[in-house]
Amino acid sequence: MKSLRVLGTAFAVSVAGCSLPLFGGRTSPGKPTVHVAAAETVTAAPPVVQVRDFRNSSVVSVLAWEADEARIGLRSEVSRKGTLVGGRLGDHVLYLTPFYVWYMGGFAHAIAEPGKPLRGMGTLTDPYNCFYGSRCTPMTAIGVRLPDALLRSHRDSLVVTFIPGGRDAWAVTLRRELIAAFLTKVDSVVAEMR
Repeated sequence: MKSLRVLGTAFAVSVAGCSLPLFGGRTSPGKPTVHVAAAETVTAAPPVVQVRDFRNSSVVSVLAWEADEARIGLRSEVSRKGTLVGGRLGDHVLYLTPFYVWYMGGFAHAIAEPGKPLRGMGTLTDPYNCFYGSRCTPMTAIGVRLPDALLRSHRDSLVVTFIPGGRDAWAVTLRRELIAAFLTKVDSVVAEMR
């Protein structure tokens, strides 16, 4: 019995030593393996910018969001006289979906610059969220007001920090491409309405 175990073990070792690798198939000794590290350049799709101009409306809405992230974006209203409409004259809105805000822990207030809290807004409702094709904004959103001067002074990027009651703060970063595309479109709508 012992001799069969020894013989079986010796056979298994000899077969395993001469066999091909179990994983990866046959390797060719003549071709060295070369690993080339590709440069990691992530090209983001340009932001989506929509102008919503309804014939009987007193305002024209401008909305912008990242192509792959519609639950966070910017919104502004321009009157037919060519002025920005907002809580304080010239405010834009950073909107977020209620579920995203809930998932992140909610917020009691938000800041973009130390010592300057942003004004919160109630729930925004957008019945025309999918009216302009397949790229839809949220039907309901929660927002904070961003003064025009603040958005224009942070054209590189803007970090808005949301501070919930009793939890860790969380932040949303608005990329420079989004801010630039949004402000360019807002300025063109303002110029066209004047």
